[in-house]
Amino acid sequence: MVTRECLAILNAISLPVVLMDGEGRIKVINAHARALLQGEEPAHIAALLASDQLAFLKAVRRNRHCAHLTTRLVGALADYYPASSRVCHGDEWQDCYLVELFPRDLAVGGMSRLSESRRREASLQRNYVRARETARVALSQASQDPLTGIANRRAFDLWLDQLCKESRQNAFPFSLLLIDLDFFKQINDNYGHEAGDKVLCAVASLLTASLVRKGDQVARIGGEEFAVLLPNTDHRGAEDVAWRLVTALRSANKRAQSAGEASTWVPVTLSIGAASWLPGQPLSSSALMREADEALYCAKGQGRDQAVLLRAGH
Repeated sequence: MVTRECLAILNAISLPVVLMDGEGRIKVINAHARALLQGEEPAHIAALLASDQLAFLKAVRRNRHCAHLTTRLVGALADYYPASSRVCHGDEWQDCYLVELFPRDLAVGGMSRLSESRRREASLQRNYVRARETARVALSQASQDPLTGIANRRAFDLWLDQLCKESRQNAFPFSLLLIDLDFFKQINDNYGHEAGDKVLCAVASLLTASLVRKGDQVARIGGEEFAVLLPNTDHRGAEDVAWRLVTALRSANKRAQSAGEASTWVPVTLSIGAASWLPGQPLSSSALMREADEALYCAKGQGRDQAVLLRAGH
């Protein structure tokens, strides 16, 4: 129950004030608010918002005068706490505020609980963000070859399965290249594993730089084995790319020799087996891998340092 003294203080405030309880029932409307409402005194905030009182809503727009309310909370209102709430009018949030007064002990206790709740929410959000970042880094590391920095076998298998699905759905051809470094065991035996690691990193960089299209993917799938996926590429395109990779490494060997880098560069060559899938043919990732592996075996049997292509279904 608002006393006369409380009402006098509310009427002295140069701001429209609507005093509500926690359920939205309007207890008091001060003189300024009553004037804007032209004598109407709705019983519930819902009735006020439902009526055509947009002028009133605009009039109680929050501004610097809200600070004036705080200075008035003395005497009979000393035990109350002011709060302002944004309201919705016509299914749209309005840039205006209604002033509510709550018992100070209830409001302060509520604010304390709310503050603690927000701290917990903020902590949970930070933990969630950290967990997401940790998971992202872990996934990236799980999909990356630690030596060369390119994708590993796990990422390649996922790419191949996805490419099979997309190519089948869209009726686009694609090709697979399996790449093996020739006589790599001899490099490790003759020059040491550190030199062998340098060769693997150099070849990974060369393969990556030689793939000019954005959608092409290269991965290290074994010790000295690499694989390349070529979306929307038929057998002619696959053959062109395969031979470009072979000749790119040949050129790198020649440049190193002419530049006198024999002490830092270990010559190496590639054998490549290629297989292509064309729309209308049977398709499975395992079958395509077998055909590319068969082509790679043929390339090695024919003398290495070359590319051999097979087409799926043949």
